[in-house]
Amino acid sequence: MSMITQNQKYSKRYLPHELSTKVGAVNLYRKTKDIHFVLRRYHISKASLMRWNKQFDGTKESLMPKSHRPHRQHPNAHTEEALPWIRNFHRRNPTISICELYGK
Repeated sequence: MSMITQNQKYSKRYLPHELSTKVGAVNLYRKTKDIHFVLRRYHISKASLMRWNKQFDGTKESLMPKSHRPHRQHPNAHTEEALPWIRNFHRRNPTISICELYGK
């Protein structure tokens, strides 16, 4: 009898599905239209299959993971000219608080 320790029980992390799994599941769903068969065969959730089906346009690249980073800086972000000034000011005044730094 094997005992499962607390660490082993929760050590499994989320692993993203492979691209071949996504393409195969979507193609099978589009051929058969039997959603429960596809879910059981590929061990995926209905939400994942429907999301992949919506994204899939016939190419593997459409199912590649995409970045969630913004394409441009925040409007209130510091400018490139201000960043060296802030770093230099903080280097010369290491005991200053964030509130004081913001006020200066």
